[in-house]
Amino acid sequence: MELLEQGPVEQFTLAKLAKSLDTVSMALYNYFPSRDALLEAIGDHICMQFEMPPAKPNQRWQDTLMQWLWTFKAHAERYPIVLKVMGVNGNSSPGWLRITLTVSRTLYAQGFRGHDLALHVWLFCSYAVAVVFNELLGSVFRSGISLSHIDKLEPDEQEFLLMLRKHNMTLTTDEVLELAFQQMISNLEREVERIQGS
Repeated sequence: MELLEQGPVEQFTLAKLAKSLDTVSMALYNYFPSRDALLEAIGDHICMQFEMPPAKPNQRWQDTLMQWLWTFKAHAERYPIVLKVMGVNGNSSPGWLRITLTVSRTLYAQGFRGHDLALHVWLFCSYAVAVVFNELLGSVFRSGISLSHIDKLEPDEQEFLLMLRKHNMTLTTDEVLELAFQQMISNLEREVERIQGS
């Protein structure tokens, strides 16, 4: 996990791991048949640590999903490499599938079925991953470096961006996530109304 935190997953090799453990690559093959098998095991280990808090009696589905979102955010803060290992070679790890079960079951209970269920679970989880990791990775758009090449834009574009910049600097991660999560739940509320109304 430490090696994965140091760079892109593409640069992670069994040779580097063996060197850091002061052994040879072949010794690792006694435990894992391939690099991908090791990455899958790491992904499962991290994802299996995800735990939803117990639901309150008569908890609304919206609150369950909001709780899932904040729990996922906390999990991603604890294990920032989860994005790198939740899927290897296009295969979702069993641990990641387990994490998404709360979303799947919650939407199923609201009447989503088949293709509709798969689509909305996929989008909800994808949006969650995107917004959480965008914020956890430093929100480049709000950093000082994001305007380092502003002089290449037209004067009116520069002026507008500088006006907006002072507001971007005051945004907090919790504020961004709260609004994003509320919008995600609101979108689902409209879809639930559509499904239950038909």
